[in-house]
Amino acid sequence: MKIQREWLLLLGSLLVFAALYNHYIGHSVYLVEIIFVAAGSMIALYSLFIPSVKPPEEEDGLLVILLSRLISKKLCAVVLPITGFAIIAIWSVWKISVAGSTDLHMEDFIVTVFGLSLVLYYSGPSKYTAQKDFIVLYLLFMTFVFVVIWKTYVLTTGNAGARFSANVQYRFITIPVVLLLQLVGVDANAILDMSHIPGLTNYIDYPYAGRTITLGVGATCSGLYSAGLFFSAFISFVLVRYRRLDRFIFLGLAAGLLVTWCSNVFRMTITVLIGSVYGQPALALFHSYFGIIAFIIFLTIFWVLIVRWLDRHEPLELKTPKTQT
Repeated sequence: MKIQREWLLLLGSLLVFAALYNHYIGHSVYLVEIIFVAAGSMIALYSLFIPSVKPPEEEDGLLVILLSRLISKKLCAVVLPITGFAIIAIWSVWKISVAGSTDLHMEDFIVTVFGLSLVLYYSGPSKYTAQKDFIVLYLLFMTFVFVVIWKTYVLTTGNAGARFSANVQYRFITIPVVLLLQLVGVDANAILDMSHIPGLTNYIDYPYAGRTITLGVGATCSGLYSAGLFFSAFISFVLVRYRRLDRFIFLGLAAGLLVTWCSNVFRMTITVLIGSVYGQPALALFHSYFGIIAFIIFLTIFWVLIVRWLDRHEPLELKTPKTQT
């Protein structure tokens, strides 16, 4: 029985990621991690000598079209999966051997899933090429935003960057939320405390049952993550659907980021309002479940409207149906 190259690369990638995961949970010695990385790398190298058993794609996706400008389409079938494995392997080895970090962060999962998406790009029917392109591009932009840009910013700016981010969060999230709360009659106050850099710096005081409750506004509540997620999803979507970037698309992106900010401020306002009326348990319940649902509803409505608007201004990449003779 022949085994596809992609599945061997997937097995090797999972072994490498297992080494990274074991390093974080601390249940294995360093030798086990080395064995996992070595075994995964050997499987990946062995896969290079296995001919592909999958027939060529009937229709090339956006990634293949772009990459085929530099190399042949046949070589693309090797380069994309191997690049995915190399991303996982290099990231895992760097985190284990160089960084020495013992915490499993969001960026570890983003980089790993991005690598796996490249490994499995040629798996599955060719009719799902657009969906595969979207997944790979989405994870690529997420890696660029949350790993390359954000981590570079944090490492190069240090506490100065943390203070700047705290001020931005205070002016664009905390203060607008407090102003909306005050408009509906809640005696809330915005607090900026730099003494806990790089920890929590933004707080909202609000009354409940004759007491003053202080709520910390973390980075996940600031809207930075949601803005990065929307940016990655929107750019990936328009590239796959329209295969171009122009003024209409950038207008849609700007409108989307504005809606993301407004919906996040609205979500935070309702969260604190519920806490001021029903107490901390109700606040935590809404924040954990219903808040994100409301946020998704906002973005879904916007997405439907903006796509309809873009469809009127952007020619779609229509596919010519094949005819039989």
